[in-house]
Amino acid sequence: MDRGYSVLVFPEGHHTTDGELRPFRAGVGLLATRLAVPVVPMRIDGLFEVKRAGKRFAAPGKITVRIGKPLSFDATADPQWIARELQSRVEALRTE
Repeated sequence: MDRGYSVLVFPEGHHTTDGELRPFRAGVGLLATRLAVPVVPMRIDGLFEVKRAGKRFAAPGKITVRIGKPLSFDATADPQWIARELQSRVEALRTE
């Protein structure tokens, strides 16, 4: 990030096995507080259906990407609270 690159983080920590959102891990909160940069919540729907784990290529299909408003967090905020807040924001993007 110090070279001007954006970083994409999947805060669940691993691929979903059933297409459902898993609990976000506190590491995303640590990154948010330590890097002191805005976090942009994003939701990707349809990717599980077109690219199952273990497949080399994705099948044709529809993928929807929804992008939320950037969020900033205080350096003293609890990383686990940040993870829960970000998960809530990503879940809310499903209906937007």
